[in-house]
Amino acid sequence: MAAYRTFLGTRVWPGNYLKLYFPFIITGTTSFFLFANVHTKLMNAPDGKWEHMMRNVSESTAAQKNKNDAVDYYFKKDKH
Repeated sequence: MAAYRTFLGTRVWPGNYLKLYFPFIITGTTSFFLFANVHTKLMNAPDGKWEHMMRNVSESTAAQKNKNDAVDYYFKKDKH
């Protein structure tokens, strides 16, 4: 019986894993740092758009509800 390579009691096959996973390591690392950079720039933006996004969305939603009510009223009035 041949002696197998083992690591922590598990059989290990000799192979070049760096060659297989190199593209994933590079793209994952690049993506992480790019997203972190974009996040930092957005959080430090002078207009504060990113920080007030939820308030802006809720205000836009309220304005859109008013527009929808006006359209419904207009078409309802037209039918009668």
